[in-house]
Amino acid sequence: GVKVGNIFYGTKGILVINGDNWTTHMGDKLEPGPKGSGGGDHFGNFIDAVVARDHKKLHADIVEGHRSSALCHLGNIAYRTGRALTFDNATETFPGDPQANALLGREYRSPFTMPDKV
Repeated sequence: GVKVGNIFYGTKGILVINGDNWTTHMGDKLEPGPKGSGGGDHFGNFIDAVVARDHKKLHADIVEGHRSSALCHLGNIAYRTGRALTFDNATETFPGDPQANALLGREYRSPFTMPDKV
């Protein structure tokens, strides 16, 4: 019944995230476990904070958003390269892997460029 969301498979059961709600299903028979709902419309909250020019309005620190979205991007990079990758959290690169590192960014058109150091 998940239309937009994620299903995480673990050793003790699964976690289903469907929109703003989450459920767990435990054991071999996937018996219902803990469930709840999460922090609301994160994208809308981000836009509201940008418009207000007030980072204190964010539901979560921007670093948490970066880490959450990075996980998806790293999965896509592994899929595109077709192999397991080693990622260095400190440098946010794939050491010794120029092919994977090239997929961490893109060529931007002027004037919408990214500085080398942010």
